[in-house]
Amino acid sequence: MLFLPAAALCWLGSALAAMATQLVQDDLSLTRRSGQSVSISCGTGQCGTNYVYWYQKKDTETFRAILYIYSGGSPSKLNHPQQDDFSAERNQNSCKLKINKVKLDHSASYYCGCWKSGSHSEK
Repeated sequence: MLFLPAAALCWLGSALAAMATQLVQDDLSLTRRSGQSVSISCGTGQCGTNYVYWYQKKDTETFRAILYIYSGGSPSKLNHPQQDDFSAERNQNSCKLKINKVKLDHSASYYCGCWKSGSHSEK
């Protein structure tokens, strides 16, 4: 069986200041057998219509972005080695990350996060 811990992480970026907000993930640990499906939920009411990103964190690795989804939109996958294993859906108050067929390599912590579109900067 696989142990999939889930945790909530959210940050709203602003051109002037960063502002943290809390996202809610009810099930903080999930266990599934290989081949089963799993869905990890994140309460995103405070994100409004902004993008929600999902991240994977394995014990010996850094955070890796999996995908992002805009309110009412389809998920956009990022350059993650397992990107085809994941999907997502979102409504006004929640977002779900889905794994249709769990593999041993999916054992990790999963985080959701959001920020205002167009307000982040790269350096």
